Amino acid sequence: MDGRSGYRPHPSGPVARADPGRGADRDRVNPFPTPYPTLLGDDPALQTALDTAVSEALTQFPGLAHPFRAAISFVAVDQTPDGLDFRHAGLRYGDSYFTASLAKIGALYAAYELLRSVNAVAGEVAMPQELFTRLRNEFDPVIDASVPAIAQAPGLTRAQRLPKYEQIFATAPTAGALVCSFQPGFQDNLNKMIIKGSNDTAAAVIQALGYSWINGALNAGGFFFPPAATGIWLAGTFTGSLPAVRIPSVNDGMVAQASTCFDMANLYAHIVRRTLVDPGSSQFMHALLATSASVGDDPSYLDFTRRPALPPRDFGVLDSKIGHAPLKTGIQVNSEAAVVESSDPVQQFVVVFQDSLDDLDSLSALGYIVDRTIKLSQSSP
Repeated sequence: MDGRSGYRPHPSGPVARADPGRGADRDRVNPFPTPYPTLLGDDPALQTALDTAVSEALTQFPGLAHPFRAAISFVAVDQTPDGLDFRHAGLRYGDSYFTASLAKIGALYAAYELLRSVNAVAGEVAMPQELFTRLRNEFDPVIDASVPAIAQAPGLTRAQRLPKYEQIFATAPTAGALVCSFQPGFQDNLNKMIIKGSNDTAAAVIQALGYSWINGALNAGGFFFPPAATGIWLAGTFTGSLPAVRIPSVNDGMVAQASTCFDMANLYAHIVRRTLVDPGSSQFMHALLATSASVGDDPSYLDFTRRPALPPRDFGVLDSKIGHAPLKTGIQVNSEAAVVESSDPVQQFVVVFQDSLDDLDSLSALGYIVDRTIKLSQSSP
């Protein structure tokens, strides 16, 4: 099974990145991050475990289509003396799929990335109006030029493409300068977008941030690759409140919400490692995704405790965000990014899947594959 379908090389190793909040060393005119390193490393033993689990699932669940339909990234999280290590295996993990609401994680990341950049400027000014004027003068031209496909899209005005700073940020004085936090209404929309899966609140978040900021941040951070148009892409509001800007997908033609399993898993690994934006922002994002898993309106497709029709498994779900929507053919497909944990031994895994069918066999098979991959990987020498 060729997990590298559509795969293109990712940057790896110690990619330099601006230190969040470092201030003087940072180019204030450019609000975007430098690329995050790729944390995921190919692991042949884990790949063998995943391939074996998929082969077994095709026998255990005879109603499944052959070959196995879903794309997967499966990541073992190991504690090492130097920190966390992320071993990766997968199927078709480099292909971009229509991913529905799973792409909302892209907006979540972009919101905290913008908060970091805005606070770097807020530390130099004393009045809110001075801050917002500087942001529009210094940030907006860079943001608007960052994604030509969005800047040139018909039907989108410049104002619609760019962040609405006053809607997003509240300011407070601190030692002769300012510090920003999210406006209560924006924070509430952000929470509901993840925990409740609400499309209306997602639309409010996306319109406030602007397509150019969301996708410019994903591109600059190394989670989207324009030449191949692969990675995490979010340029639709889920409600049609703004015109969509689409890229190709392997399962649904041109779409406004897309991702590869690999890039979503790498972004999620940075949350687990607390290196996405900064430790505090990563912790807030983790808390929202953990709340989504435990009490959110859209339970994990891997969680038999919240989806009792699913067979019990020997792992629990710690964090989750799902996607669920029909393709243009009318076929319902599911996607998910989750952190699961085994109990004996205790170990965490990041699991991202896309383009799964919605029937009980397909969902049960995903749980079986995760369970078996964990056990096979833990029993291998």
